[in-house]
Amino acid sequence: MLTFLALVSFWSMATGNKALAESKINSTTSEERAERLKSEIRKNPKNVALFTSLSQELYDQGQYQQVTAILWKHVDKIDRKGLLLLAEAHEKRNEPNDMIKALNLLLSKNENDFEAQTLMGSANKLNKKSKEAIESYKKAIDANAQYEPAYLGLIDLYEKRQPPNLYELRILYQDMIENIGKRTVYLLKLCEINTLDGTYEAAIQNCNEIIQKDPEKTEAYVYLGLSQKGIGADDKARITFKKTALKFPKSEFAQYQYGKSLEEQKNYLDAMRTFKLGTEADPKAARSWLGLAGAAFEIRKYDISLLAYKTACKLDKTTAVAFRRATTTLRTQKNSEWLSRFEGSSENCTF
Repeated sequence: MLTFLALVSFWSMATGNKALAESKINSTTSEERAERLKSEIRKNPKNVALFTSLSQELYDQGQYQQVTAILWKHVDKIDRKGLLLLAEAHEKRNEPNDMIKALNLLLSKNENDFEAQTLMGSANKLNKKSKEAIESYKKAIDANAQYEPAYLGLIDLYEKRQPPNLYELRILYQDMIENIGKRTVYLLKLCEINTLDGTYEAAIQNCNEIIQKDPEKTEAYVYLGLSQKGIGADDKARITFKKTALKFPKSEFAQYQYGKSLEEQKNYLDAMRTFKLGTEADPKAARSWLGLAGAAFEIRKYDISLLAYKTACKLDKTTAVAFRRATTTLRTQKNSEWLSRFEGSSENCTF
């Protein structure tokens, strides 16, 4: 007996309505397609392509263990797509050694298989073998300079180093721009990297280019201000920080940097207000809470300062250093009214 899908397909093809047949098939769920494939496999168990198709449906359902069981059983017959899917399923299960076994089958046939090399990089990364992972990702890029996942794998490794390898990151994003295109996300990362690495002239160029392409990228304005400050253009930087804070009132990053700028000018009242906006934009931003604490302390708003220090401490224990410094200042000033309250809280902040 013909299945419903088969009847739909037959009728539609017979009437020339191919689009209707395809829409009916595409409207089925992954579970329904998997059951249909199982039925077809029972009728034609020698059709290995069906096992790969079934495995793909199971993979999409998150049934990775079933995928690996099916594909390993037919590993000597499945094609490149099936072997890649097998490696990906093992990646989902955090099984790098099994990934490597599957990928070696592919790479033994074609060492320049860029997708397999990228997955091999991920497998080595899971095995905490950074050197081998870097080699695999670079082989993937050599094989296909436009394959973004290979770049992203390398970027992840370099970003996780302490400190991050800004030199290598810069080269990678430059290569991505050259080989893939001038995407805003690549330019934005170059704007950030060059700012953090002190390559301010290049950063200013990158940041301005992003602002022209996408005026809503907050980070581009902030890094532009930081780079302007880096080259000694302090007045320009202050203007940029102010404009950015006004343009993006919900950005903690924008409010924090403008608050720092006001603090440097000893405009503690406005700095306090700006840092407070930062804490409202992101209540978990310890740096804005710390900025609020310091600015409030300078104008003797000790109640606000103490609350902000305590909040900053809950979010980040490293803020204890600034908290203790404020306590020492109160002790030097012989401010007994507030000293005991700051002292107890600052000591607790360390633990």
